[in-house]
Amino acid sequence: MMDLKGDRVSIRPFTAADAQAYLALAQDPLVAGPAGMRPIANLEEAKSHVLKNQTTEFALVVQGAVVGELGIYPRTADAAAPEAHTREIGYALAQAYWGQGLMREALLLVIRELFTQQMTALWAATFPDNQRSIALLARLGFQYRFTVPLPASLQPAGPRSEAYFELVNPTLVLDDVD
Repeated sequence: MMDLKGDRVSIRPFTAADAQAYLALAQDPLVAGPAGMRPIANLEEAKSHVLKNQTTEFALVVQGAVVGELGIYPRTADAAAPEAHTREIGYALAQAYWGQGLMREALLLVIRELFTQQMTALWAATFPDNQRSIALLARLGFQYRFTVPLPASLQPAGPRSEAYFELVNPTLVLDDVD
């Protein structure tokens, strides 16, 4: 369960009471589109979504209001695979809160928490034209690794690709590898 507090932001599991705020994020094309959020048509769908995804998607809260969303997803179901100790993160922030450093603060909290849990690396994917997200990932130390086309089922508006960025846990990097 993720429950983190920073100077200006907190991160906690979504509740049913957050459905309206999540719906607002999902229905704003300037937020949902670049974040790759799936369309949500109404309040019931939003409520169902936040309750169904409580172990992987979390509310970003500022002064008591849900203003964004952070997803933390396993990269494999195989516990023996090296990827079992990595996570992929995703995020979305309401437009009124852009440019204030809130998502950077939130992601720093998440990065610290996941690296404390011995995750070896974190991954994030963004559309190659999402310069704000790419700049944020760079400021956090993520490195570009590769770009891949999205599966056809995830491309309702035509072919798109995602650029993948990785942040390696510096406390787990071996200094003396022979």
